[in-house]
Amino acid sequence: MLFFSKNRAKHVLEEGAAELDEEKLQKTLSNRQRIVKMVTDNASLSPYISQVGTLFNLVQDYVKGEYREVPWWSLGSITTALLYILMPMDALPDLIPIAGYLDDAVVLKLCLDMVSKDLTKYLQFKQQGQSPVGRSTNNPET
Repeated sequence: MLFFSKNRAKHVLEEGAAELDEEKLQKTLSNRQRIVKMVTDNASLSPYISQVGTLFNLVQDYVKGEYREVPWWSLGSITTALLYILMPMDALPDLIPIAGYLDDAVVLKLCLDMVSKDLTKYLQFKQQGQSPVGRSTNNPET
């Protein structure tokens, strides 16, 4: 990680979050399959496949208007991290075997750390929304 530090990753996320707009949200969602394939196919990124799915679901639910409890800055950091994976010529070009995706992993991991509370709230929202209709979650006998 000599060429790419946690501070540089934080700078990337902060810049991207500041530039978030609806177009960037749509671009992120329209590239979902490509990003997921890149994450799945690369050893540096594949440990995060579950979290990447959650990030995409959060962005999708935000765009649909189904979940709006995420701060704009967190949403910007998420979209920046996801789109960063697509950039072939980022801090460490993805063409470099093994090392090429390490910067992507650093950005993604830092993003997950920075938005962890927002992800926890989102997952709680999703869990509550999937409760069987008509059943009380407070009554253990139902």
